[in-house]
Amino acid sequence: MKKVLLIARAKSPGSVQKADLFADKMRQLLGNEDIQIENCEITELFFEVAKDKIGIYHPEKKFDVRDFDLVIMRHTGKCWVEAQAIARYCERFDVRYTDTYLDRLLLDSKLSNEFLLWCNGITQWPWTMYGPVDELVRRLPELGDKAVFKDSNGSKGRLNFVVSTPDEIRAIVRQYPDVQFVLQEFIPNDSDLRILIMNKHVSMIIRRTGDGSSHLNNTSQGGDAELVSISEVDSKIIDLSLKAAHVAKLQVAGVDVMFDARNNDFYFLEINNAPQISSGTFTAEKSTSYAQMIQSLLEVELVQ
Repeated sequence: MKKVLLIARAKSPGSVQKADLFADKMRQLLGNEDIQIENCEITELFFEVAKDKIGIYHPEKKFDVRDFDLVIMRHTGKCWVEAQAIARYCERFDVRYTDTYLDRLLLDSKLSNEFLLWCNGITQWPWTMYGPVDELVRRLPELGDKAVFKDSNGSKGRLNFVVSTPDEIRAIVRQYPDVQFVLQEFIPNDSDLRILIMNKHVSMIIRRTGDGSSHLNNTSQGGDAELVSISEVDSKIIDLSLKAAHVAKLQVAGVDVMFDARNNDFYFLEINNAPQISSGTFTAEKSTSYAQMIQSLLEVELVQ
């Protein structure tokens, strides 16, 4: 039996009904015991990524997107991040999908970047979840006694919270109803690295250390910064950071890496497509590297 999933962005009760009626019509027109039609609204789906697993599933209907032979995203509305993650997921597990133009999109979102990079072999991510609030609340205990709840599109540590209870999650969602939050495993640490990549090379590495007032190390949130020699960083981390920038098609990227204080395991936090160059710390050094990148790009063009 072939299984088909129809995904729509249906917000109002009327649009949900229309999507259901359309699915019923497809069932009638494809009245074949060898074809099974399922349908859902895109925001009903739940997304998760961890070092050893990845998944997109429907909490109520109990199916995983990879269960289907064909996934059709009929209408995604503003849910481009979710749609792109679904596209990457389908490619990873050899599920046919439409429309394949979604493969061209590279969005600045923690969720979409994690799915993109995980599906290309870069799996060192903290356990991360995204989707309906009720399912986030149900899964919260799996992450331990506390977790990080942060804006999937945020930067500079904005809208980044530590949560321990369902009530805290629901209160944040009520306060910021239009923000896409991800729930993430809390990794104890005392610092992280910003690996700055320019034109396929690591130009510099900055260690950021928090001031102890929060769980964040960002200099924009009061953290201190120091330059680290590239030779001091594990070559595996350097190679994976370069691969991440290549997969994300970024000539300029800031790859953030954090180390677990319990066992020194490393995790990627995100890859920034617009890392601070003319602001923040070490602006002189970053500007010099940027000028060198421009020069190298012009030299390549002249050779061609």
